[in-house]
Amino acid sequence: MRIGIISRSNLEDRVYWSGAIHSIYAKLKSNKKFEIIKIDRLNNSLRKILTLKREYLKYFKKIKYDESYNELVARNFAKQIELKLEKKKIDFLLAFDSSLIAYLNTNIPIILWTDLLYSDYYDHYFQNRYISKETNKSIKIIEKKAITNCYKVMLASNWALDKAKIKYKKMFYKFRLLHIGPSLKTTIDSSKVNKIISKRSKKKLSLITLSVNWKRKGLDKLIKLNKILNEKGINSQLTIIGLKNKIIKDKNIKIIGFIDKNKDYGEKEISQNLIKNHFHILFSNSEAYGVALVEANSRGLPNISFKIGGIPQIVKNNVSGMLFDKNEDLELIANYLIKIFNNYKKYRKLAKSSYSEYKNNFSYDKIIPKFINLLKNN
Repeated sequence: MRIGIISRSNLEDRVYWSGAIHSIYAKLKSNKKFEIIKIDRLNNSLRKILTLKREYLKYFKKIKYDESYNELVARNFAKQIELKLEKKKIDFLLAFDSSLIAYLNTNIPIILWTDLLYSDYYDHYFQNRYISKETNKSIKIIEKKAITNCYKVMLASNWALDKAKIKYKKMFYKFRLLHIGPSLKTTIDSSKVNKIISKRSKKKLSLITLSVNWKRKGLDKLIKLNKILNEKGINSQLTIIGLKNKIIKDKNIKIIGFIDKNKDYGEKEISQNLIKNHFHILFSNSEAYGVALVEANSRGLPNISFKIGGIPQIVKNNVSGMLFDKNEDLELIANYLIKIFNNYKKYRKLAKSSYSEYKNNFSYDKIIPKFINLLKNN
């Protein structure tokens, strides 16, 4: 089966789209059932010109403008893709961005695979921002054309799926559930994970978060949580990976800046940091899915997070972590962590089931066969 994978960026880039696109590309490429044709590295010149308009509206008018979801840009991308498709025999096209396929003129069946439809993404992430009227209009036009153009649309959570089916009732039959796995290449087997879990400290509670955005990822709440734990007599250490240009004067907080997974050491450093912690915490104010949650589970870390967006698809209470309401009292969350940490038998059980949940539902060993099945069956 020949699959053409479409990406505006380089498919080998492990940073773009949090590395998810590269992971899917790499897993499909390594599968003997597929022959992969790269349709990537599109010319971004027109889009980049419009970033000037975006920055002007952002700083002087306080208006959110999206240069990617512009009809001229979308048409330009479609023309580039059509040229790359000439004389190529391809069974399916796989894209991750509806703006690339809205105006694509081809008889090849198109699959869109993403965490959330773009219109819902805007509603979810920018509900408190004033959105440009042009952007609002363009998103609706481009998205509808893309979905009409698609053979199937695969979404990573039931939350995203339900929203899509309500919005596009006449095309509900195109939508399918398909998780997105971790962006870490290396896998760890269950026997090694069990050894890792058993070696974790019983005296010091180690928390970690993979968070780049201070405000959206709720890092202020996480820092308060760590302080509460220490005030309650628990020796708690918090590691923040991804935060740039931030200094926090607290001996119980360790900040590791952005780690580039395109570098040889990048993935190893992220993986090693996950392994030696007890819990991964993600206090996002908005989150379409949360690949970091899957990555934490893949290293035997339970997740502590909020019931936001697509997160409940990944985090299941007492199985792969625990979910709390967005405005939950941090004292209550701290008490939960203390209770689990002080009962190490219970902690080990939760850590092991977190890994099992990843292995059974969110590893690409499980996802790719489902992808194949969705291609073949209506």
